[in-house]
Amino acid sequence: MTSATRHAGIEGWRSVWNWGGVLGWFVAATVLLSLIAPDSLPAEEAPAAAGLRPGHWASLLPPLLAILVALHFRSLVAALLSAFLLGAFLSFGFNPFVALPMAVNQFLLENLLGQFSLYLFGFLFALVGMIHVCHRSGGLEGMVGLLSRFARGPKSAQAVTVGAGFLIFFDDYANTVVVGQSMQSLTDRYRVAREKLAYLVDSTTAPVAGLALVSTWIAFEVFLLGGTAAVLGIKVSGYGIFLALLPLRFYCLGTLLFVGVNIGSGREFGPMRAAALRARSEGLLNAPDARLLLFESKALEPPKGMRCRARNALIPLGVVIGSVVLGILFVGRHRLLNAGESFDWQSFESWQDAFGRTVYDSSLPDGGPGVALVLFWSAVAGGAVAMAMASLQRILTLREAGGAYLRSIPALWMAVFILLMAWSMKSICEQLGTSLFLVSLLGDQFPPVALPVVTFLLAAGMAFTMGTSWGTMAVMIPVMLPLAHTLTGGGNELSLIFLLTAAAVLDGAIFGDHCSPISDTTVLSSMASGCDHIHHVRTQLPYALVTMVLCSITGYIPVALEWYHSGWFWMLFPIGALAILIGVGRPIKAA
Repeated sequence: MTSATRHAGIEGWRSVWNWGGVLGWFVAATVLLSLIAPDSLPAEEAPAAAGLRPGHWASLLPPLLAILVALHFRSLVAALLSAFLLGAFLSFGFNPFVALPMAVNQFLLENLLGQFSLYLFGFLFALVGMIHVCHRSGGLEGMVGLLSRFARGPKSAQAVTVGAGFLIFFDDYANTVVVGQSMQSLTDRYRVAREKLAYLVDSTTAPVAGLALVSTWIAFEVFLLGGTAAVLGIKVSGYGIFLALLPLRFYCLGTLLFVGVNIGSGREFGPMRAAALRARSEGLLNAPDARLLLFESKALEPPKGMRCRARNALIPLGVVIGSVVLGILFVGRHRLLNAGESFDWQSFESWQDAFGRTVYDSSLPDGGPGVALVLFWSAVAGGAVAMAMASLQRILTLREAGGAYLRSIPALWMAVFILLMAWSMKSICEQLGTSLFLVSLLGDQFPPVALPVVTFLLAAGMAFTMGTSWGTMAVMIPVMLPLAHTLTGGGNELSLIFLLTAAAVLDGAIFGDHCSPISDTTVLSSMASGCDHIHHVRTQLPYALVTMVLCSITGYIPVALEWYHSGWFWMLFPIGALAILIGVGRPIKAA
């Protein structure tokens, strides 16, 4: 952290306006929530030692406080710590000697010591270590030189980044870290702001993984859809429902379309335009006051004059990607066979079943470590290949390669802390029943045609406040789909409103997870792209909100009203996006 950055941070905490803004908005939100939900007061129903009853309106206060502190003081650490303390007291009472130890144990230690968390942390360290070795050995520079044949300017560099996001479609974590880390050198060469890189990375993670025919996301979605359909007596498989939803996934499709129109037009607006102008005209890829979650080191630069070979990065990355796909299949196949089920390498359904069983195995505690286990060992394999290649070519000694690899440990400590605190925030929301309160606001007195767009907005708000898309889907699908089924007359057929509501849950969950400052994938996007986290959220949010509005008025609302078929979305959305970019945005030109 530079002295200028540190001074700006101190001044921010001294600002009366910042303190007044946080306090004013927090009090206003508290009063508003107490007025719109007076019936949720716990009164004598909740034991004093247990804190609030799940579903109380105050369950929104911890995530609200985290967002307010993050936006006003630009300190995610302070934001998450303050929300953690408030969540602890609301969950376990206001005796600090009782609440704090219980909160540390239930919200922090259980997340830290879980198999999924440990393997995911290991994956981050191993993959970033591999990227460090690839950088030190000249592999990344060589890869940038190779990609430069396709990227001859800022637009094409951004297009190549988006293309890389499409290639790693099978898992959002792998997508985020690999694309963000490997594309930095390419986008830096053409003065693309790190905020824009983080937006491109974040916009091609969950939307791509959520639409891919085989991915870790789809396995979870199919599991939820299939289980709810079975309860409702709908004789369609979860995967069948997922396929029927594809043309109705307006936010996922709209995000990808907006990215394409944005790159093609060369226009930016809002905070993103200021960032793009700074990078293009001044060469400052990050703002002077940026606080990075992943610290960069000049010691990783390859020696001048060294021949940089693209294969020293492409082969290790290929090993990681191939190992993830094969690892998921082999782990899933092993679990299927152990459960007495069959697996056929030539069957697409078997592949889908294998992905699903790797994501969650009901025979294991908490479903097992799942994909994180595969990601970790795949990254370890890629790192071993990267070090071996650098050593065998006599580019680096084993000691030098190992030193570059181990630099990931001090570089990632802040990202790991924030990830852990973000997961704790999710646990606090689960403990307090934040999702129950948000769902209760909807009620059951809605006309069927309004249900999809209202569901989309509610799911988006829930995921934004809780920072989790999977948690939002797990809560909303069993609640909203039976409601849609009832409002449309029941039966064993898939009605349009039922499908639109299901798509709205999945897409709303992705919107909130895409934009929330306390979401793990948002944190990872900032980290992997070398971008200040709050700057990433602030620059990305206007684009995501525009996409949300366009999706509602060109997708969910008119299709529910049967004004036209969903196919019109492919024409109307890009026209609307281009109109906004031309009307509000301005072209970015070099100085």
